[in-house]
Amino acid sequence: MAVKVKLEKDGFKKDAYVGFSWTTLFLGIWVPSFRLDLKGFLVFLGIMLFQTATILFVILNALKTGEFYILTIFIFSYIGINYIISFLLAIYYNKIYTKNMLLDGWKPMDNDEYSLAILGSYGYIEYEIDAQDEEKIARCERYIRETKRGERRKWLIFLIPVFMTVLSIVVSIIGLIALIKVLSKVGY
Repeated sequence: MAVKVKLEKDGFKKDAYVGFSWTTLFLGIWVPSFRLDLKGFLVFLGIMLFQTATILFVILNALKTGEFYILTIFIFSYIGINYIISFLLAIYYNKIYTKNMLLDGWKPMDNDEYSLAILGSYGYIEYEIDAQDEEKIARCERYIRETKRGERRKWLIFLIPVFMTVLSIVVSIIGLIALIKVLSKVGY
């Protein structure tokens, strides 16, 4: 889950997000639809339709020509490319969503130090604190430090299982190759 900040426009309050969008990584097209973001939804829908059309074209071509090895290679490539696209969308979606909200007139509330500090530290807005207000500077630095620490923790929680999964796949492939070599020497 990304870092949530509050924005307001014409008396209405709405959540905006900064940082990596874990929900986008796992839920994809549902995130802009839940946020009522029509532009984001259309972009996600276009990407999804292109991916679906591409895989259907390759499947139909393989059924017509009978070259299923091409289909197998394409499916593994497709899965890898799909993960890369999902990962890139998760990196950039919150940034685009929040910047579009700010361009559309949404602003952080004047008395919301947390949202102002976070948006300023991520470069969405310019936020300067009076150099003489040391308490406010310390609070804002604490907000930023805690936010960055939480983001790093989420990455570690994500990367450790990914590393273990990749490691188990590599070990399994090495084991299968060794098994095939042994079976071929025995005569199978």
